[in-house]
Parts: sequence; C-alpha cells; structure tokens
Amino acid sequence: MGITNYRIDKIEANVDNRATEKVDVNESFSIGEVTKKNSQMLEVSWSFNTEYKNIGKLYLEGKLTYFTNDLSDKYEEKGENKKKRLVLKGEALKEVSNFILRRGLIEAIVLSKTLQLPPPLPLPSVKIEEKK
Repeated sequence: MGITNYRIDKIEANVDNRATEKVDVNESFSIGEVTKKNSQMLEVSWSFNTEYKNIGKLYLEGKLTYFTNDLSDKYEEKGENKKKRLVLKGEALKEVSNFILRRGLIEAIVLSKTLQLPPPLPLPSVKIEEKK
C-alpha cells in the first residue's frame, strides 16, 4: 500500500548572505526512528536539509506513516538489547526514501520562494528559437 500520511513538525530556515554570485545547493535527507504502531503500520521520522553554500539553509523534520498488509519483509531489527532499533529495508526503504526526497524538494521550492532564494533544483524553462 505505501505511505498513507505525512506531516512536517519542524521548519527552520535562514538567509545569512544574499550577495553571492554563484550558488551551490546541496540537498540531503535522513530516515530517523522507525516505530511499529501495529501489525500493518510503521511510523517513520525523517528530515530533509537544503544547504545553500555561503547563503543559508532550509531544514524540515517530520513523520510519515507506512501502511501495508504484511510488514514482515519491510523492516528488520538491528542492535542488541536496549539499543535495538527498527530499520526499513527493500521496497519500503525505496518508497520512503523517494517520498521524503520528493516532498522535501517540493516544500523547499515553496520556502525558497518565500525567502527569495533560488530554487533548490533547476526549474524547466521555455526556449524559443527564431525562424530563419
């Protein structure tokens, strides 16, 4: 089934310097704590970071719900005793990673406009060629 719900719990953004000719933008995301809610649901903490080198940054943090009829092949337990944690694997890891990356970029585009920063990825543009 896949991701049925997501939310953003934290947004941090700052612009330190607007007087820069060249803008280097790097995005990264991470999957945090994975919690089993019931036999069909996992709750996954995530974060998404957009770093504008020498200009500023955007940071998002939240949770999403992963739902499926059979969780048996979607996660595994790592660690021992008190340090045990759940880790996504296979198709669930792929789905969650793609979701975080896509949603993070969409939110970063909106926030970059609000903060008057360049978008975090090149946006398409129309090129018109003159007829000869």
